[in-house]
This record gives sequence, structure tokens and C-alpha cells, in this order.
Amino acid sequence: MNPSGKRKFNKYSLLLIPALALFIVALVLFLRGMEAQKDNVSVRGRFQARTAEMRQRLNEEAEEEKRSAAEKAAENARLQREAAAQSKLVRQSLVTPVGGGNDEVTVLVYLNGSNLETYSGFASEDIAEMLEAQSSDKLHILIQTMGTMEWWDQRISSDHAQRFEIKDNELQLVDDSLPQLDCTDPQTLLDFLTWGGERYRSDRYFLVMWDHGAGSVDGFGYDEWQDMDASLTIDEMVQALYMSGLKFDFIGMDACIMSSIEVCYALYDYCDYCVLSEDFESALGWSYTGWLSALAQNTSIDTPSLAKIIIDDMVNFNAVDYFGSSSTLALIDERYIPAAFDAWMNFAYANEDSLLAVNYSREVERSGRAHPKVSSDLANYYITDMLALTVSISSPLTKSMVSKLADCVAYYNCSFDNTGLTGLSVTLPYGDNEFYESLGRVFAGIGIDKRYIQWLGNFQTQAAADNYYDYYEFDNEWEGWDDFEYEDDWD
Repeated sequence: MNPSGKRKFNKYSLLLIPALALFIVALVLFLRGMEAQKDNVSVRGRFQARTAEMRQRLNEEAEEEKRSAAEKAAENARLQREAAAQSKLVRQSLVTPVGGGNDEVTVLVYLNGSNLETYSGFASEDIAEMLEAQSSDKLHILIQTMGTMEWWDQRISSDHAQRFEIKDNELQLVDDSLPQLDCTDPQTLLDFLTWGGERYRSDRYFLVMWDHGAGSVDGFGYDEWQDMDASLTIDEMVQALYMSGLKFDFIGMDACIMSSIEVCYALYDYCDYCVLSEDFESALGWSYTGWLSALAQNTSIDTPSLAKIIIDDMVNFNAVDYFGSSSTLALIDERYIPAAFDAWMNFAYANEDSLLAVNYSREVERSGRAHPKVSSDLANYYITDMLALTVSISSPLTKSMVSKLADCVAYYNCSFDNTGLTGLSVTLPYGDNEFYESLGRVFAGIGIDKRYIQWLGNFQTQAAADNYYDYYEFDNEWEGWDDFEYEDDWD
């Protein structure tokens, strides 16, 4: 027994005191660490939230900037075309060549090979045609390749976009840093145009857009890496053209059914001419060697002469090549488009009952470069040939309308089995509500008159949508613009 009455601690008990102290200190430090970690997590969370909020705001500002640019482009287009339509004067050319073969020229080829390349190598064949053309130190051919699952030309990558230059008949890779770009995104087109314009400050620019075409509403482009419904609509194309600041001698589309008055109306502020097909192109498309050689020989060649080579070569090669088929191609003089569109609206309003009584869309089937999401039938795109329609309606405005169309179609050629198409179409959405909704958005985006867009709404519920007009008489008589004469019963 302990005489003092106090409990005696052995040596092991004494060791517990510092151990307990250490445990308490560690526990305090642990709790403080947890609290600090919680604070860090909170701070990090607030930082991430602010970053996400800032990113969203920047994205919204970027989208607003795009919308603002598109709205400015549409409003500018509307004002320019209204002024042009009301004036009896034809605007000056946007591009004036230096002359004497001294022009620096850049040809920009926006080449989306798509399934046309993956299945059959047609884009690679056209690049080979470009390489066969004569060269010149004043002619710069720039190509952007994209949107294709498998390129037949092994020099071209299938897993990302690339930029090439044809120099001394060689395909030279000049930019291999691009990701897999979306050809249906207007930013992709803008970046290419900006890059091309900065690479070569030229006196003349030409733009060729190579792929599928889907008309004035669904627009251009089928990218194999994107959704099948994706396309570059005409209002989006105008947005890119507007922001690029470039003006072109011609904008050509090696694609189906893009020669409509609405497409040409949209492009009025950006080029002097368009080279477009009203019909479905064959997969063969344009022939490139002849016109690029002519441009190399004389970089000051006038645009109508150059376009005539493009048009005639396409028609002639389609007539003899195994992959060729019926073909049409037209050179549209953009200077006359506003007056023609104004005349068309007046003609359409005055003849509304006739236009609604029967479906004037063309029932013509083709293959080749029609967009894969819709069958190859012009009626599915509501393609209505303007001249054939105009002369099929007896009206005191017909003669004037015919004259305006003749001004627009500067040159036209077609294969011997032509379908009665004459180079320029108009879009009338017979019996299709969904198509009309898309039409309204696109047409508003390119500055088309709101009254006219609303008036087109009459066609979406048109009862005679399946009752197609018979163009038999016109088709049998039509032999081209050179031989065409309109006899007016209203004089």
C-alpha cells in the first residue's frame, strides 16, 4: 500500500502524457488541414464557377458578334439591292483587272471531298486536273481539303484538314496544323478566305466551292464527319464572305442546284459573276485543266471568256466521259440580279392565282452531287426554272421579266439531252411547311424583302402541290438563249 495515499504512476504511465499531447496536436493539425482543404475546395469551386461563367459570357459575346455581323450583312445587302433595283443604273464591277497580263491572281478552292471522294476519288481526280494545268508565277492556287473519310490521293490526310498550294505543277502542303474542320461551319470558310487573302495580296480573286449542293435553302456541303443534316446555308456563307472583306471576280460552285435567283441575290455584294448549275451535276463535275491554263496564260483574261471555258468544258467532258451525264452550267451577271429580283416579285404578286393553281416545280431526276439527305429530284428542292415559268403564264409583265432574265444569264450551255432548264431558278415551297420555316430563316438572313417571305407562306398549304405543270411545249421549243424569242400577246 502507498503510505501517502496517492496513486503511484509507473514508468509506462508517464510515457502516455507526451504521446497524448502529440495525438492532440496531430488531431488539431488534421482538423485545421481539413478546414483548409474545405476552404481550398470552396475557393477552387468559386474560381471554376467564375471561369465557367466568364467562358459562357465570352461564348455568348462571340455568338452575338456573329449574329451582329450577319444582321449587318443582311441589312447592308438589303439596302444595296433595293437601291440597285430602284436605280436604272447598273453598278460598277467590284473587281477591275490591272490588264496586260499583269494581274496577280489567287484561286481559292474550298474542297470538301465528302463521299464523292471516299467512294470514287472524284476530288483527287479534280486536283490531278489542276496539277496538269499550265502554271504562272502570277497565278496562285490554294486548296483546303476536309470533310472526307478516305482520300484516294495519299498525300492528303483523312483525319484532319490541310491547306495546299499548287506551285510549278506540284501539290505543296503549306499548312498541316489544322484539326478536322467542319466545312458546314461558316467560321471554317471565313478562316480559309482570311488565310488565302493574307497569303497573297492579289488583284483578282476567284472562289470555287467543291462538294454537294442542296439549293437556296439547305445550301452547300455534306461533311462526312458531321451530321448528315448539317450544311452551310446561304446566310451563313454570306456571313463568312462579309467578314472576309474579299471581293471576287466570280464565285463558282462545283455542286448541284445552286443556280437560283436567291443564291445570286445573296452573293450580289461579293462577286461580279457566279458560275452555277441549276440542275444536278454529275459526280464528274467541272473540268479544271482548261480554264486554269487559260488563266495562267493571261491573268488578265476577262471573266466571261474564262467562264465560257469552264462551262463548255464541263458540258463537253460530261458528254464523253463514262461518269458524265446531263449537265447545265450558267454564268450569272450579278449586276443585274437586284432588278431581276424586283421584277420577279412584282410578277409573282400580280400572278399569284396562277402560281398557286399548279405546282411549277421541275420533276426532273438526276444523280451525282445531289445532297445525300434528299433524293435526286428537283421537285424535292422546289426548283422552278424562271424562264420556263414566266413564259408559261400569260401576263403583261411577262415580256419585262424575260428581258430581266436575259440580262442576268450572261452565258449558258447544256448537254444535248437538256431538260428545258435555262440557267436560273426560283424557289417556291409548294405544300411543305417545314421547308418554308427553314426558307424563312435563310431568306431573312440574306436580306430578302419580308413581305415576299410572308407571301411565300401561301405555298406551304397549296392544295395543288401534287399537280405538276406540264412543260412539254416549252421543253420541245427551248434550244438555248441564242435562239430564244418571246412573242408577247400583250403589245
